[in-house]
Amino acid sequence: MCTVHPFMTGKITITAPAKPVSVTITSGAGASANAACVSTNNCFAPNPVTIKTGTTVTWTNSDSAGHTVTSGKPSDSVSGDIFDSGIIKPGKTFQFTFTKAGSQDYFCSVHPWMTGKVTVG
Repeated sequence: MCTVHPFMTGKITITAPAKPVSVTITSGAGASANAACVSTNNCFAPNPVTIKTGTTVTWTNSDSAGHTVTSGKPSDSVSGDIFDSGIIKPGKTFQFTFTKAGSQDYFCSVHPWMTGKVTVG
């Protein structure tokens, strides 16, 4: 309540911060478009990922090749306008915090058969 204007009242809701989510770039994902993970759609695992607004997703490259995490689809005329990791070397990570609700496709620009999706709600 406002002490100057007692008719002004409000409610404060405190929520726990969103827990970070980890996605692994699977070993062998960059080998070829016929890699085992392509048919099971888990070159990025888990895939798809559903998160709350404000959640940070960390992608870890567990493969022996460099990869990217690039927003959009390989067929899009514009990609990477939301996020683009650049090359993630083996053993390294990339993080992005999703601040808007909706679905976001992403892929590896080096190996475009590697695709994923994050749904934010």
